[in-house]
Amino acid sequence: MKSIELKVSETTQHIANKILMLRRSGKLTQEEFAERVNLDRRTIARAEDGKHRPSAATMEIIASSFNVPITYFFDNSTYKTDISKSALIYEINTRLNVLSKSNLKKIISFIDIIE
Repeated sequence: MKSIELKVSETTQHIANKILMLRRSGKLTQEEFAERVNLDRRTIARAEDGKHRPSAATMEIIASSFNVPITYFFDNSTYKTDISKSALIYEINTRLNVLSKSNLKKIISFIDIIE
């Protein structure tokens, strides 16, 4: 039976590979990726090297930024990201974060109309 330390190490490396695959599928440099998820480039480099496992909160931010489920980091699936769609979602999210509650409600109404 594998030791707990080995299992933890394998999980950390799996997460590292998933972050790397996600970044490469978006054709992003580490700097671009870090900027997009509002992290330091060194943090991304350590995460991709498997030297540091990102926190759950960081993985949620990355998943949200690339429109993949949080389970992406733990399963064996691969996701091709549509970088233009992801960039558009990121831009929309950035703009929504500064709107008032009443304006957000107007946008929700608009979305209901176009669905």
